[in-house]
Amino acid sequence: MQDLSDLMREFVEYYFTQIHTSFPGVVTEYDAKTRRATVQPSLKRRAGNKDYIEFPLLIDVPVQFPGTKKWTIHFPLEKGDEVSIYFSERSLDVWKDAGQDGIEDTDPRRFDLCDAYCVPGLQPQEFIAAEEAGLQIIHKDKFDGELISQVLMTDDKIETIYKKKAKVTMEDDHITSETEKCKVEMSADVLTAKNSQTTVKLNGDKASVKNGSKSLYTIMHNYYQAWLTNKPVTTGSPATHFLHPNLEKEIAQADTDLGLLLEA
Repeated sequence: MQDLSDLMREFVEYYFTQIHTSFPGVVTEYDAKTRRATVQPSLKRRAGNKDYIEFPLLIDVPVQFPGTKKWTIHFPLEKGDEVSIYFSERSLDVWKDAGQDGIEDTDPRRFDLCDAYCVPGLQPQEFIAAEEAGLQIIHKDKFDGELISQVLMTDDKIETIYKKKAKVTMEDDHITSETEKCKVEMSADVLTAKNSQTTVKLNGDKASVKNGSKSLYTIMHNYYQAWLTNKPVTTGSPATHFLHPNLEKEIAQADTDLGLLLEA
């Protein structure tokens, strides 16, 4: 009876070596146009003599990304990227060519290595850490490297970043867009745009343009005050009219200040 039990156990163990469900793998090639990959299973199989043998390369493996006929999310797969490999209960040969349903497949194989598909994202160690809670799309030059781009969505905001040089943040009625030298803010009925030197602001029914301590309002206000307080000078007979020296000075200064603040 012991011999029979051992024989049955060996038979069952051998039988299950032919049934494949899922295991991790590594991409060796990927074609984005066909969404097919060549994948090397990560785990080795133990042989009866206690040696370990590699699974063969799996070719023409469909890669599953979230999507439909009209919508999709896709990202490049590079050599060395890790994936989850799954094996169909039935042959995928006809399905790969036709898709949809109602496929009549006469091939008897089940859970076979030939019928693999894979899903990117199974990474036990080298993965990009999500530093904030929320839905994120993150792109770095390597898993622990420099940030290239990021989209973050939380209950309170939506934020997009490009190389830490440009950022757009949306929070309720407040939107901020900024680069290293420029910034635009929109909140309720206030819009402010500024660079390293100049600020333009729309606030309800008012607008302002400012460069340092000089604003369009102060320039024109000083100019008009000069006209009101410095009367033209009249000399000689017949009379000759001249601008007051202070007024001439203020006109010249206003022209200079406007030239610094506004483009022609």
